[in-house]
Amino acid sequence: MQAFSNGFTAFFRGIGFSFKHFRIWYLVPICLWVLFAGFLTFHVGRILIPFFLDLIESSTGLKLSNESAADSFEKFLKIGISWGVILVVKILMWYAISRYMKYFVLIVLSPLFAYLSEKTEEKITGKSYPFKLIQFLKDVIRGIGITIRNMLIETGLIIFGSILSSFIPFLSPFIILALFLVNCYFMGFNFFDYVVERKKMNISKSIRYMRQNKFTLLGFGVAYNLVSFIPMLDWMLAPISAATGSVIADSEMPHGFNSDSFRLN
Repeated sequence: MQAFSNGFTAFFRGIGFSFKHFRIWYLVPICLWVLFAGFLTFHVGRILIPFFLDLIESSTGLKLSNESAADSFEKFLKIGISWGVILVVKILMWYAISRYMKYFVLIVLSPLFAYLSEKTEEKITGKSYPFKLIQFLKDVIRGIGITIRNMLIETGLIIFGSILSSFIPFLSPFIILALFLVNCYFMGFNFFDYVVERKKMNISKSIRYMRQNKFTLLGFGVAYNLVSFIPMLDWMLAPISAATGSVIADSEMPHGFNSDSFRLN
């Protein structure tokens, strides 16, 4: 389990590395999340809240939109239900946004992660890569494609796991654990792909590299998700730290496993 441990600790060392060299870039996902979450919460909430209020009115007979009430209790009940619906809708929206925000961040900030990954390797190994716009755009497009691929696979597994749990309830705890580990692996996959793409590995060889280092990726992804369980850190701290931590992890892999030697196999 040495590989798992190395991947796990590399993520946290990436946090320290990022704060030392790239801390100004932490502002980018913060601003992105505030704009994105604020926009969705306001505009989607304007649609969902009236819908649920109308649903309650038709089910109970209460006229929540009517400010007049026969007595103080009815008025208190209307206010309580209205505010309860607003609160529940807001909480559910923020949960849904947070659940898929990590993929949104990975897609939109792919250029930043490719840049930070390259600069981290330059600082660690001294090896620099001349900037080529076409190659940089290829790296970004590939990063987006890999992220979407992994997101779709994970979503499909979640749907399959949910259906399976509904038919065999006692398997639910094991399915939840399995889906968590799958997500951890894909989180590692997303960030390590910036490293291997820079070494000119095609997708087929990259997948072989990921599978060979699956325990490193798994440990890395577990660390990523543990940090992501803390509100706000899942979009503010984890992604940029992962972009640097993946380079650290790869540089410490033994010969034949790290990207430089694996690409020659």
